[in-house]
Amino acid sequence: MKLEDGAQTVIMLFMGVAAGAVSFTHVHDATVMAGQPSWVGWVNAVTIELMVIALGLEVRRRRRSGGHKVKSVMAMMMFFIFLSMGAQVLDAEPTIVGWLAASASALGFLTLVKVVLSRPTEAKSAGQTRQAEPVRPVPAPQSEPELIDVAATVVEKPAVAAEPAPVDDAFAAFAAFGEGR
Repeated sequence: MKLEDGAQTVIMLFMGVAAGAVSFTHVHDATVMAGQPSWVGWVNAVTIELMVIALGLEVRRRRRSGGHKVKSVMAMMMFFIFLSMGAQVLDAEPTIVGWLAASASALGFLTLVKVVLSRPTEAKSAGQTRQAEPVRPVPAPQSEPELIDVAATVVEKPAVAAEPAPVDDAFAAFAAFGEGR
């Protein structure tokens, strides 16, 4: 599992760098074609591409904490995605194939990020698949405890059960005690 996670992380980083370079270049070129200086094009490129990533992470954070006000953040993220995609298809051949070819790296990266960020966390997936075993109570002692008077202090002598409790029962009782906290 860790090898797969590592491989997927390397792939995602490589795709992110490649898609970022392509997207940055397209946004830069679109800004310059609109009459802005070159440095403004790079600032626009950085802003648009990083806003998509930052807003995607914010959506994930909000969903984990109860899902409040996710729609407004999603709408902002979609706006920046459309800006990026618009810049990428601006110089492309005006066909579906031309537009897909111009935006393939960004679409691939966004898809992979979405898959990775929507993956359930390890704790959730392990907890959901593991079924809880029923807790069996520890058997009560079969005799009453003896009281011994020692120098006017009452000390309770623990009773010994006629039959010791099985290890599984003691472990289940300990696990149940820990779950109550």
